[in-house]
Amino acid sequence: MDITPRSQQILRVLLDSRTPVGKQEIAERIGVSKRTVQREFEDMDRVLKPYGLRLRQRKGTGVSLEGTDKALQDLREQLAGNKDIDAGNREARRKRLLFEMLRDRTPHKLFYYSELLGVSEGTVAADMDALCPWLEESRLGIIRRPGYGVILEGQERDYRQAMRRFMEENAGSMESGRTGELSDMEGLRDLGGDDFIDALLNAADRGIYSLLSQDTVRRVDRVLKELEEPRILQLADRAYAGLVIHISIVIERLRQGAALENIPPELGDLEFWDEYETAVRILEAMEREFSLEIPRGELSYVLLHIRGAKVAYSGGDRALRPDLGDERLLEIIDRMIDAYDCGVADSLREDEEFLRGLLIHLRPVLVRLRSGMHIHNPVLEDIRAEYPEVLKASERAAAVLEQETGCRVSIEETGFLAMHFGAAQERLREQSQYTRRVLIGIVCASGFGVARLMMSRLSTSIGDRAILRAYGRGEIDQHVMEGTDFFVSTLNLDSLPVDYIRVAPLIPPGDLELIEGKINDYSHLRRETAVVRTGRKLDEIWMVGREIKGMIRRYRRMETAPNVRFREILQFMAMQVTESLHAAASLREAVEEREKVSSQIMPDLGIALLHCRTGAVREPVFVTCTPRGGGPFTDPFFKGIRTAALLVMPMDRNRALHAEVLGSISGAFITNRFFLDLVKYGTEEAVRTELARELKCFFFDYVDRSTDSR
Repeated sequence: MDITPRSQQILRVLLDSRTPVGKQEIAERIGVSKRTVQREFEDMDRVLKPYGLRLRQRKGTGVSLEGTDKALQDLREQLAGNKDIDAGNREARRKRLLFEMLRDRTPHKLFYYSELLGVSEGTVAADMDALCPWLEESRLGIIRRPGYGVILEGQERDYRQAMRRFMEENAGSMESGRTGELSDMEGLRDLGGDDFIDALLNAADRGIYSLLSQDTVRRVDRVLKELEEPRILQLADRAYAGLVIHISIVIERLRQGAALENIPPELGDLEFWDEYETAVRILEAMEREFSLEIPRGELSYVLLHIRGAKVAYSGGDRALRPDLGDERLLEIIDRMIDAYDCGVADSLREDEEFLRGLLIHLRPVLVRLRSGMHIHNPVLEDIRAEYPEVLKASERAAAVLEQETGCRVSIEETGFLAMHFGAAQERLREQSQYTRRVLIGIVCASGFGVARLMMSRLSTSIGDRAILRAYGRGEIDQHVMEGTDFFVSTLNLDSLPVDYIRVAPLIPPGDLELIEGKINDYSHLRRETAVVRTGRKLDEIWMVGREIKGMIRRYRRMETAPNVRFREILQFMAMQVTESLHAAASLREAVEEREKVSSQIMPDLGIALLHCRTGAVREPVFVTCTPRGGGPFTDPFFKGIRTAALLVMPMDRNRALHAEVLGSISGAFITNRFFLDLVKYGTEEAVRTELARELKCFFFDYVDRSTDSR
């Protein structure tokens, strides 16, 4: 839109008013003098003519816009897409000036830019001087000739690189102050064509991308995705977005008659480059799409971008190229590691992830250095602020590249090197930290019911990073507290001087995240542990083995009527495992009390997990009862379950041992679906066989934990 910022302000005032507006009122509303407004009106009819509008000035009344409703709406939409530049904001003003010089490569006098930006010609000249270092880095210059005007000077290849560099550096910040850069494209690669391009264009003020036609950008993206070239699919999201822009610049410049006819001699024979065939297929597809004849010189331009683009490294072999392991590149990396920090050099050479990532990264770096390609680093300022020492050390590594190539390594490239070296050092730091297995106490009312279910859930998530032990609420004495790092409980333990996390019985993801964090904290803290005599440990192991044999031998699978009630099945099962009616009644009452605390009916598992600690039995018990006929219990209280499992432990000095063994059975209902199905549908002998296998696994695990020095 060829309308000065000040004229745009005036037009917005007129569009927003339903009645004529006086020139003095306009001046007051936009903060300028009446004379300045009058000067803007002198050229307004010419500006408005392409829109089918004109000014109507009524003496004594004011000024208004005349035209059709559609014409007025079109102008309103055009102005809505343009934002005013704050003339006092030096940085924004200079970015806008650079944008205009890149957008329009025809000569303009200083007065043109003065009117466009709302500042004096002297300020425009000073701004151009301030832009010279940026332009020199892009191998461009400013030509100023009296009577002719101002224009950018440089080779077509360098001009294109400058356009792309400007878009990458200023996306989203030129006018709006946002910082949405091309790095915001990460994760959006898989979007459909229009969605991806909308995201790309919305990563910046759309004024930035008016350097290019939106239609061109969309069509280039569609053609690239339809080709499904393996090398293109490997590009990182930001690199792919850059390629879309890169090729769009080619198309736009060809339409304007600016082509690259010749291949730079330093590139040699392009046919020997691995990406040659890919670049050829891309340009042939673009010729068909845009009905353009693309000169061979453009091939080198696209080829350099593909070869110099970052691939999406995932740590696997898919992104590796066959020529990454050549001796010369390995020698360079070896020297870079020594230059970075000889103190960690040996460790870095053993870090396969670091070496693989640096190999993948350096190949396009060498291409960029030798061809003079610029790359933008969107996180450079963050690296400078948060990792200054790593950046300084990386500069020494970058000096090795400079010696090898004879090319200057920019601070942007050095910042990317710092990301690789810094990540490797973080891994080394984590590996060198003292770590140990954390002892977690799992607490429920009894210590072997819900607690065992919780242990099973946790064990699959935390692996061998922690030792889990189940306790009843009444078992947490001074000895237990001193030997436990922290507790996980369904109960409120605020009355105890312990560190604990209160969770839901099935430990949802949010609770698991809290537990993971606490494990990480405690695993790096040393703690004193008591020395346990070997003889005592051997006695405990012998007792566990004896108890397991007894549990397997005493297991029984019983049947009852499908319509049995909860109290009736308790009485029936209690009479099978106790020695008197009085003991059976005592056991039944203990389970009923436990049911009042927390329901033991578990429809998700299809069983009732009935458990308690009582003096009604002398040995630990595990038995099951199912309805005759193979169907579920019909009493609504049972919620459609098919089996009642009774686990009872005696009140003796071996409570902890009993809880360990019975708890392993409770946990098996979660971890071993085959065992759970046998309990519900299998024969007694089949259940006993699988029970023996489960308890055997538990026994060997118990032995390992007993001899673990932690």
